[in-house]
Amino acid sequence: MRHFASSAVVSAAALLSITPARAELVQFLGYSHGSVGVTFDIAGPQPTSGSTGAGGFLTMVNGVGPVFTTYCIDLYQYIAFNQPPYADYTEVPASAHVFRNPAAAADLARLYSSGHVVDSAVTEAAFQLAVWEIAYEASGTYKLDDGDAKFGGGDADALAALALASDWVGHLAGGKSSYSVRVLESGSYQDEVFATAVPEPGSLALVIAALGAAGAASRLRRGDRVRPGDAPAGA
Repeated sequence: MRHFASSAVVSAAALLSITPARAELVQFLGYSHGSVGVTFDIAGPQPTSGSTGAGGFLTMVNGVGPVFTTYCIDLYQYIAFNQPPYADYTEVPASAHVFRNPAAAADLARLYSSGHVVDSAVTEAAFQLAVWEIAYEASGTYKLDDGDAKFGGGDADALAALALASDWVGHLAGGKSSYSVRVLESGSYQDEVFATAVPEPGSLALVIAALGAAGAASRLRRGDRVRPGDAPAGA
């Protein structure tokens, strides 16, 4: 089965744990809030078309929490839900990913920063459609029913999602983004995009301090006490 998909955002603590470049194991657990059936028609050097379900994926990296939401940016490959973890993924900044649309990385950050509420199948589908439009539309104008990337659908939910996505890509927030957009890349399976909240410098310092305190407590529980005058580990 072909699956394409909550703008759920990974926390600062999770960012520190999964940002290192390699994501060895990625598992997709299902849709975040359901999906809506849509059609797609992508022009360009590798044209493709078809129909699929649009919605965000519940995703887990390296077999540990948190479970967070990713969106498909690859209409050429496949993933399946609740399968053994895929081991062919690398995590990179969106700016390092090769999109069809050269403005995609910046505009995806604007999309995430726009404050959209994503809590239903229709809003999840709208966010996914907006992500696809931004990823594939290289003409410079975002219009879901025209251009390099065209999307459609006949039922009420699809029409509602398409209208909402059109509004969102037509009014992307400007200014500084409060999110770091990341891509899970694979040579064999769908590439996926997600965002992490960028904490204020003071908040990030608190996160790092909390993680350091947790590590120190763990060492003390193991009996690895540091005596006065001992060099720190790794010194």
